[in-house]
Amino acid sequence: MYRTKIVLKAVSKRTGRGRLNIEVTFQGNGNRERVYLATEESIECKYWVNGKISKAYPNHKEIWRRVEVRHNEIKDQLFALVNEYGFANATLFKNYFKGENNSEKDLISLFNDFIEVKRITAKYKTVTKLITIRNQMLKFMGKRKYYLHEFDQKFVNRLGHFWQDSLNLQPNTIHKNFKFLLLFMNHLHREEVLDSVKFKQLNYPRSVETNTILLQKEEVKTIIQYIPVSPRLKRVKDLFLILIFTGLRFSDGVRMSKRWVNNGFLNIHTQKTDEKISIPIHPMLREILEKYQYNLQELKISNQKFNKAVKELCFEAGITHEVEVIRYEGGIRKYIAIPKYQLIASHTGRRTFITNSILAGIPLSVIQKITGHRKLTTLQKYVDIADGIKAEEMEKLSRYFK
Repeated sequence: MYRTKIVLKAVSKRTGRGRLNIEVTFQGNGNRERVYLATEESIECKYWVNGKISKAYPNHKEIWRRVEVRHNEIKDQLFALVNEYGFANATLFKNYFKGENNSEKDLISLFNDFIEVKRITAKYKTVTKLITIRNQMLKFMGKRKYYLHEFDQKFVNRLGHFWQDSLNLQPNTIHKNFKFLLLFMNHLHREEVLDSVKFKQLNYPRSVETNTILLQKEEVKTIIQYIPVSPRLKRVKDLFLILIFTGLRFSDGVRMSKRWVNNGFLNIHTQKTDEKISIPIHPMLREILEKYQYNLQELKISNQKFNKAVKELCFEAGITHEVEVIRYEGGIRKYIAIPKYQLIASHTGRRTFITNSILAGIPLSVIQKITGHRKLTTLQKYVDIADGIKAEEMEKLSRYFK
């Protein structure tokens, strides 16, 4: 069973104009699903009265006539479907149009519109993240266009594998990316561009607790002593050690310059928070920086490529023992074992610096000034990690005396 009518959709908050669509409602077995087919006509919403164009709107008769022509074409196509298959439903109807979307725009076009909305309402960081996700989705899609009705479990699975296998993103980054996509889909639902809420029932990659993934002192020594065969991994090793001995985020570490050096300190305005920090130059750090004459252009690499290469480095260095991490599935906390090198990424350097600084007895207030954390309480999780490491070491001593 189905019925059709003409509706006004996707009204712009800025201009007040909306697009005239043909709404097809399919109902059966207690389910109801709507499909929208765009026309070429748009009007201001104030002229849309009781499901018709107001006579006050210029050329309303001509516009309505063109829309009715499209409306009748769709009725004919539905009639043909029933004659051919004996029934008509939303899936059959969409397939009949061979991927024609249920609004006038494909996913990327709608996502671009969403970005423009967020430029006005959201923080710069959020907009930048959305642009990054958009660019990654463009790589995933290639020349093919995807439409709203194709946002299903198969699409989610393929996109998740692409982020993991092709772009080498971390599990938690993939989880956050899908949270942004859900924000986008909820926006479309609120704007009535999307009626179905099936996207909320899909299974998305879950987050993994990896805050405890860092290199302990002996593991740092392992990295220092390991000599990679590949020149590429030699550069990755040097960059990783720079992050470990400075606690810098990757975005700051790769842009290091000689002008930052003053009286044995690195002085820098951090890119993410614009905090001014001063980092004492460790002898090992000085050795690496002098090797490149304080110009790290030779080490320049994207974060994604670095995350892939640093796993390779740690695997070759022998950091392969399994560690237990926490994954949430359906709200249930689960413990899984993963080889440690698979969880190491650029941010591991920062965690390693902070935790080992705490273990070395450096006061939190000093560490805060070095790392640029705005709140001292943010460092508390690293104190907990350090306490855990101390407890493990004491347990080793207890076992030794036994």
